Amino acid sequence: MPKRVDHQQYRQELASRAVAVFRAKGYHGLSMRAMADALGVSKGVLYHYFASKEALFAASSVYGTALPELVLAEQPSRQQQQAALETLALAMEADFAGELTLLLDYIRGRDNDAIAADSQLAQAKAHYLSALAAITGEDKAQGALAQILGVLLLRLFDGKQTGFDSLAPWLEG
Repeated sequence: MPKRVDHQQYRQELASRAVAVFRAKGYHGLSMRAMADALGVSKGVLYHYFASKEALFAASSVYGTALPELVLAEQPSRQQQQAALETLALAMEADFAGELTLLLDYIRGRDNDAIAADSQLAQAKAHYLSALAAITGEDKAQGALAQILGVLLLRLFDGKQTGFDSLAPWLEG
């Protein structure tokens, strides 16, 4: 009897596994053949589920920007907000170096207009802003994202000596 495959589930699995490959090998230098080899599938299988590297990247970006689901009280205290920001920052930090490398490779050679019009970048930014808006409010989400990204970059520079306590000012009104 032939093996039954849940095609949607297998597609999601491939996209999820592709995140690590994109982070390790970048975007431009990675072919579908190399991706298929890294995932342990044939190139034909990969093309069966994704029409192009761009389609695979789009599908995998959902998993690459995944953040923990945080449930806060309707009026969270400042301490709860700080803890939630630290939880998000730590989740982002787990793959920050790989994500930063991938981002720089992905935008390499593009002008500002092309970057601004890129739907994958806009979707990733919106995802982060939505998660932060639940903690800081929509009016402070972009500033909080800038602050988190800055702290994560500083932590790359100094071997994680910079603490997350510098995120607290974004909670003040």
